Amino acid sequence: MAISYATAGFRMGLLGAIGQYLQEKGVAKWTTPWAATDTAISVDVYPASPDKAIALTLYPVSSPGGTDLVMGLQLRIRGKPGNRVEDKDLLDKAEDALDGLTGITWAGVPIVLVKLVSGAYLGTDANNRPDHSQNYYITMTREGLNRQD
Repeated sequence: MAISYATAGFRMGLLGAIGQYLQEKGVAKWTTPWAATDTAISVDVYPASPDKAIALTLYPVSSPGGTDLVMGLQLRIRGKPGNRVEDKDLLDKAEDALDGLTGITWAGVPIVLVKLVSGAYLGTDANNRPDHSQNYYITMTREGLNRQD
């Protein structure tokens, strides 16, 4: 999925930048088309294929005042059917790329810190593909109509 940062709103721009960042770090593939052997990155829901995929979702956490903002980032991570190794390797790759990240700008938004806060094994889907979640808090600086220092 190609995102035009010039026309995307805050959330889609941020998701596009995160997807591109994960692709640059070798975690998975953000840009389509995906081959059956790829690990896909998509927004909110998994693609039908390939089996290995990451679905990115943003959710609000807190707005402590001024231009400070904390957004949650959930990565749902799906592995190959019956394989309990590759999905965990994918969890490790995502964590290595994101946890503790500082001093980066995504879609024009300065990122102060990305921190892993939780994760869980969610079971398997109807095709016996393992499903996990990883949740991160992204502390950022974002001005807005009512968010100013």
